[in-house]
Amino acid sequence: MELSVFDLSKHLGVVPDTIERWVRQGKLPVSKKGSKYWFRINELEKWALKHNISLNLSDKGTSEKQNDFDIPLSVAIQNGGIYIDIQGNDVTSVLKSSIGKISDIPDDFKTDLLDRLIEREQALSTGIGNGIAIPHPREQLTYLARPIVCVCFLANPVDYKALDRQPVSILFFLLCPSLKLHLHLLSALSFCLRDSQFTSFLKSRPNPDQLIEKIEALQEANPI
Repeated sequence: MELSVFDLSKHLGVVPDTIERWVRQGKLPVSKKGSKYWFRINELEKWALKHNISLNLSDKGTSEKQNDFDIPLSVAIQNGGIYIDIQGNDVTSVLKSSIGKISDIPDDFKTDLLDRLIEREQALSTGIGNGIAIPHPREQLTYLARPIVCVCFLANPVDYKALDRQPVSILFFLLCPSLKLHLHLLSALSFCLRDSQFTSFLKSRPNPDQLIEKIEALQEANPI
């Protein structure tokens, strides 16, 4: 069985232009018939395994992924990581610097993710106020093996066009393989960020252990 550029872009959760760029760069196993590119499933599976990418090439696989059990916010943050002193003086540069730190995003996918996040910010800022933003792409990253939430503390606040017009210094990247998990983690994160004591705690730039402990305490008191 073979896939077209369009088919593969849907399975990987990237735009067709990204697939074509990877082909030109020699990063994908590909065959060419006339002017069109085609991809053999067995070669794609080897490529995905080599690059630690989750690749579901059947409707069944996609359905199973959509029905994964919800995971706690604290676990998603442990998956994604907590990073400090992120450099940049505007939205694009802090997003780029942050993405460079995220190990769960394969290097070849980082440019595509940056483009998606910038597109999302241009449509409507994810700055929710109080110096916090929740960057996320419009479509889920189906190549991810697990949901991740990455917490990034900026070296300097930037103008993020936030709702309250205040500069942003803390980013919560919300990156999920399915919409179900995205909505679950967004709800859990929103619950925490409505707690004024928690947002004040964030501004103290706690170390990773302290942050995870605080979120686990909120989860225990109010299952989210």
